[in-house]
Amino acid sequence: MSDPPPNPTAPPKPPPAPAWKEFARAPLVPVAVAAGIGLVLDRYAGVPFDASLVVAALGAVAWVVASKRRPDAAVAWLWLTAGALAAAHHHAHRHSFRPDDIGLFATEEALPVKVRGVLAEEPARYRPPKPDPLLTVPKIETTSTVLTVTQIVTPDGWKPASGRARLTVEGRLDSVHLGDVVEVVGRLSKPHGPANPGEWDYRSHLLDDRVTAQIRVVRSAAGVTRLEEGWRDTVFGWLAVVRGWGTRALQAALPHDEAGLAAALLLGDGTVMDREEWDVFVRTGVVHVLAISGQHLVILAGFVWLVLRVFGVRSRRGAWVVMAVMVGYALLTGGRPSAVRAAAMVCVLCGGIVLRRPVIRANAFAFAWLVVVAANPTDPFAAGCQLSFLAVFVLLFGVSMWLAPGPPDPLDQLIDESRPPFVRFLRWLWSVVRMAFAVSFLLGVALAPLVLSWQNLVTPLGVVLGPPLIVLTSIALIAGFVLLLVSPFGLELPFALVTKWSLSACEWLVRLAERVPGGWVYASAPPMWWLVGFHALLAAVVLLDGKWRRRSAVVLAAWSLFGVAAGLYRAPIDEARITFLSVGHGCCVVVETADGRVLLYDAGSTRGPDAVRRVVAPFLWHRGVRRLDEVFLSHADLDHFNGVPDLLKRFAVGRVTLTPSFADKTSPGVAKALAAIEKHGVPWRTATAGDQFAAGNLVLDVLHPPAKGPPGEENVRSLVLLLRHAGHTVLLTGDLEGEGQRLVCSRPIPPVDVLLAPHHGAVNANLREPMATWARPRFVVSSQGPRATDHLTASYGPVVWDTPTAGAVTLRSHATGLTAVAFRTGEMRVVRRGR
Repeated sequence: MSDPPPNPTAPPKPPPAPAWKEFARAPLVPVAVAAGIGLVLDRYAGVPFDASLVVAALGAVAWVVASKRRPDAAVAWLWLTAGALAAAHHHAHRHSFRPDDIGLFATEEALPVKVRGVLAEEPARYRPPKPDPLLTVPKIETTSTVLTVTQIVTPDGWKPASGRARLTVEGRLDSVHLGDVVEVVGRLSKPHGPANPGEWDYRSHLLDDRVTAQIRVVRSAAGVTRLEEGWRDTVFGWLAVVRGWGTRALQAALPHDEAGLAAALLLGDGTVMDREEWDVFVRTGVVHVLAISGQHLVILAGFVWLVLRVFGVRSRRGAWVVMAVMVGYALLTGGRPSAVRAAAMVCVLCGGIVLRRPVIRANAFAFAWLVVVAANPTDPFAAGCQLSFLAVFVLLFGVSMWLAPGPPDPLDQLIDESRPPFVRFLRWLWSVVRMAFAVSFLLGVALAPLVLSWQNLVTPLGVVLGPPLIVLTSIALIAGFVLLLVSPFGLELPFALVTKWSLSACEWLVRLAERVPGGWVYASAPPMWWLVGFHALLAAVVLLDGKWRRRSAVVLAAWSLFGVAAGLYRAPIDEARITFLSVGHGCCVVVETADGRVLLYDAGSTRGPDAVRRVVAPFLWHRGVRRLDEVFLSHADLDHFNGVPDLLKRFAVGRVTLTPSFADKTSPGVAKALAAIEKHGVPWRTATAGDQFAAGNLVLDVLHPPAKGPPGEENVRSLVLLLRHAGHTVLLTGDLEGEGQRLVCSRPIPPVDVLLAPHHGAVNANLREPMATWARPRFVVSSQGPRATDHLTASYGPVVWDTPTAGAVTLRSHATGLTAVAFRTGEMRVVRRGR
């Protein structure tokens, strides 16, 4: 029987109610908002734990009393209770530890330790990166996990201990699992905090997981001994073993590259992929298609529901199955906040089916937030959690309304019915594609500031890549899921082929897109006050309707333009700033002039090119730097230039200045750096003794090397620059030593104010004769790895700061004097007073 024809005289359906009305009638929304406020207050204001509990108790009593007299007003006391409990929960999670916590045994220096404990995480095995000519020391495979400490050896023998430590093993840690009891012999230390402005706070990150110490087992896994098997006694132990089995099954069924992608997509195991592979997906703005997120769980839930319906399973029974699959899958893949959020919302929807009750979407959204907060009160401060909730908020309450089709036009329906079926299919397909890209665009715009805040990336290409990649990864997700189910029976081949083809297409598309000019751009993160304003206005656009939505949209557009203009503006300074960054055994000096120019002296580290991503780029973005006017490379040793290729990906560079012999060194690392300079079209020149450059009122005199020689290793030809500003002098020496140092010291100069200790403070380059007596510095900075500096003090006196202890050292040259500030210790010293 055909459908009845549309009735032209029927009254049109009323427009959907604005989203704020749905939020207003959802009782869990204000509770979730109050909990969020409590978290923020404790995070940034440090609400005392006892005070939070007292407020929560008083609020609960007031709610009980008021609910009998004034029920409408009593709910405010419930909100206060929720906020106070959330603050107390966050404070207890992050700041409450027992007196024997392992963190109290740890010091900044790594010291030998023997402990016993239980593995709290399944060991994650990180394969070494692909061979890279820019690495000074090849990196080895490592294994990482969390150890819940129970005992520690002291001078008095084994003593009880508690707390959690991050355990890192140099080598493969096989045959142990989550829940196993182990004894560890390694080196114990406190997690390191940021050593440079703008650097990621690793110590705070671990504290969010209640980890207060780190233990490193060097050279092999022999320092870890299993005392007792324990994984069989816990649900999480079984889940971890199943996840490991799944990864091995994917590696057996798929080629190497696709197996890594499949393990990340299906099981949340990103350890099979290396940093370079991850970075491609990050730069193109589509890493969310690999990292386990709510999108994966929704796709899987839809697939399971469809299968159940095909086999005739009733809705209520099917809802129970879907809930069980969602909770199990969220736990199997690590319980990430975005997965927990999706599982909670799907469970609410399925609960509505079971109870035959309508579901208020805003209530489900708020319930998911409360579940995430209860599971881990620090998760809302992580990027994945924030992006997940923001995306769902915009998608459910904004995009679904903005792109909702209008009431059907009877005439258009009649015209469409007159078209051939193939034409109708093509028109339907075009509408689906158009809708997919519209959704991708709107979500991309809404999420862009938060992505920029966390990743310093603007990825317009992600809007175009999103829809096809979601299709490809959805196919891979379903095919891979079935592959895992049937692999014990030897039936995985057809599903392995589908998974392989879809993931190969996904990888090909991403790598192709990465080469598109302007498809991704690195930039400074917006300030917090601007982010708060943007998201408040975005919420208004989503929640309001009519003229208020239009007005909010106009204000949001103006606010966005203001943010772009503010991001392009860099506050002027009336001084020269010279910052010696803490990059480990390496060198990177950032010079900022009063007229806005930025120069770099070296960009390298024995830790590898990764130092640019971790230290150099975050510092420059922190300072609002978008362009480097010139990069000086002191010589062709990797620990002074191996960050250049990564630097050129992130910043426009006006020019690179090299020593005459730099390009003559026949090493793969030099060739790769020069190729990167050529690829980005950066002009380069050489500097020789006697040259003089100017950057505003800053003068740079080249003291070394000469146009030819001296003969020997690269260190003897290091570029030596004397920086002069406002009557102050700073001498940058690179790795100057041997014949090169003797040649430089043969030409007398007035005493310098600040000296960069040659060759990272090495003994043979910093003898009192000749360097100390020749330069006669007032103050010395040693850019080095963690090692003793007694010999530097013996040569130069008690004026030596080393970057492992002081962190970044910033010199500020002004007409009133020259000062030095240590980032890590906060110490300030007047090096020289104004004349």
